[in-house]
Amino acid sequence: MFDDAAAQRYLAGLAPVAMGSVRWLIYDDKRQWVSVVDGEIASLREDCAQVVGASVEADACASFGDAIRAFLAEGTDRTPQIVALSCAVLMQSIGDLDAVFVQIQSGIMATLVSAEDVVVRPVAAST
Repeated sequence: MFDDAAAQRYLAGLAPVAMGSVRWLIYDDKRQWVSVVDGEIASLREDCAQVVGASVEADACASFGDAIRAFLAEGTDRTPQIVALSCAVLMQSIGDLDAVFVQIQSGIMATLVSAEDVVVRPVAAST
């Protein structure tokens, strides 16, 4: 689904990710780069915890993908919201916020948004 080799070639031209930060790639349904963002892990963890907490209260877990699509349609100004919601998508599949952030800290993350699904996963390291 993701072209990890293409992502690695693209990322090779960027400065390394700062210590304590995460780099996030966002793809649209045509596998085109929409945004590349670096953010501090600590603030991302807070944002993700807020999204997850709000979704539990509102029982909105099923709508994370719809929310990501809506923010994506609004443009790159909404990248922070897309990244926070991507963390919530990971939280749904992994079930533990600490484990989510272990995965996030282990590499560069990507979110692929299609009409059918939203997939969030690390970008495989180049070999």
